[in-house]
Amino acid sequence: MSISRHNIESEEAEEAATDAQRVPAPAYRTANGERRQAVTGKTDDGRLLTVVLTRRTDGFRVVTAREASPSERSAYRRNAK
Repeated sequence: MSISRHNIESEEAEEAATDAQRVPAPAYRTANGERRQAVTGKTDDGRLLTVVLTRRTDGFRVVTAREASPSERSAYRRNAK
């Protein structure tokens, strides 16, 4: 998982991914056909992260996570109102 290079703990990525006010981006498929979904959400410490997820039979798996971009932050704030 490439979240370590972004200074993000896996627990933070999971918090953002399960945030009740998370904002989804359109889902997409990778070249090998895997369906992925990006969501922007807030951690318990208030960080806004964009997390890319893929579904598994037992839930989801975090593929990567990073700080949310300015446009992703704006979308989250609009949704949170």
